[in-house]
Amino acid sequence: MNRTQLITSLVAALIIVAVSTPTSAGELVPGTGHGILFDGKVREQAGVPEGVVQALWDMQEELTKWRRDFHRHPEVGYKEVKTHAYIMKVLSEMKFEPKSFGPTTGIVLDVPGRDKSLTIGIRADIDGLPITEIDDGREYRSEIEGYFHGCGHDAHMAIALGLAKALADGTFEAPVNLRFFFQPAEELGTGAQEMIDAGVLDGVDIVIGLHVDPTREWGRAGLIDGTFSAFANAFSVEVTGLASHGGMSPELGRDAIVGAAYLITQLQTVVARNVAPPDAATISVGMLNAGTVLNQIADKAVLMGTMRAQDAEIYETVKERMTEVVEGTSKSMDMPMKIELLIEMPGVVNNPEMFKVILPSLQAVLGSDNVDVYSEANMAGEDFAEYSLKRPSFFFWLGIANEEKGINHTLHHPAFDIDERALVVGVAVQIQNIVKLAEHHAAGGKF
Repeated sequence: MNRTQLITSLVAALIIVAVSTPTSAGELVPGTGHGILFDGKVREQAGVPEGVVQALWDMQEELTKWRRDFHRHPEVGYKEVKTHAYIMKVLSEMKFEPKSFGPTTGIVLDVPGRDKSLTIGIRADIDGLPITEIDDGREYRSEIEGYFHGCGHDAHMAIALGLAKALADGTFEAPVNLRFFFQPAEELGTGAQEMIDAGVLDGVDIVIGLHVDPTREWGRAGLIDGTFSAFANAFSVEVTGLASHGGMSPELGRDAIVGAAYLITQLQTVVARNVAPPDAATISVGMLNAGTVLNQIADKAVLMGTMRAQDAEIYETVKERMTEVVEGTSKSMDMPMKIELLIEMPGVVNNPEMFKVILPSLQAVLGSDNVDVYSEANMAGEDFAEYSLKRPSFFFWLGIANEEKGINHTLHHPAFDIDERALVVGVAVQIQNIVKLAEHHAAGGKF
């Protein structure tokens, strides 16, 4: 594995099986509070036409097809050429005019709405992971060996296409201007910034997005008011030693492996003795490459890892102490150690006014007992953060698990899968979110 492959693998790690059967509009999910999507009485009380909800459930077969097509043909960051072509084809068949966007594989689709004074950006990431999917007999298993949609971006794309289809067939009329952006290279942590640099946020007022969540059953959602995800980085440390014979003259060398091993143990003290117990931070070294001959003192070692924290202040403290520990260990071991931050990613920060709109929106669709509000940021890295730095934004978790069917593997696990009924849920909640955000704007609300 060369250095480029190492960096790609490490940075991908930054980012946070059964075939599902179609459901009817009246089927209920866990929780006692039934929402519009699952309860006819609630729909009647809310004045939601039965045909609208049934039209969404009728979309499941097509949503599943799109998701499985993406799943069979994953492509990693900036190489999503076939994925790009597929999305362009599907949207064009809906009579839309999508446009290639940015210097690589991004796509933008603008849909005008009734009210031109607000434009909502809708983001879907499109890249897969350099992971080999487990072969458990699924007919839609990845056909590209060594690559896999193990983070659910296939579902994100399918949901965005489903939302576009709802607009195209008249199930849903855009109340305000909508801009879909299909973004490359989320797993590399650089795709969002590339799209921003190319102007994707020009004319966009607010941005929404979601991420599939294997810790919640399908039909559930999770959200937070404030920081959604960790402030994160990927780092490498190159340790330079001095080669010599490991048996005849070890005293003449400087053992880079020993230096790297000692550094790893020292790094584990940074969080333990610099971060208060109620706060969250972590330093994890996931890769160590050194040595070419078993009886030689290695003259070079490269370790790579990730550091994360729940807020910016803790992140800066840990980053500073980590750098100091590398410098101090270098001096004590008498060998050069060079730390490099391969990428830094801010945390996603949810807009508080959008939270006030989206919480009741999700509760209306799913039922209040099926919407979880939590108070601490998760430790995933997510480059949706770049949008949240530039525009009022909101990002939430969409449940996709099914414990009974064994669909409960974590993100990036080689057996990761989803209950595909969650695709319909994703379309439904985003429609409701758009409607309620538009109503908030029309009533004079600010974001």
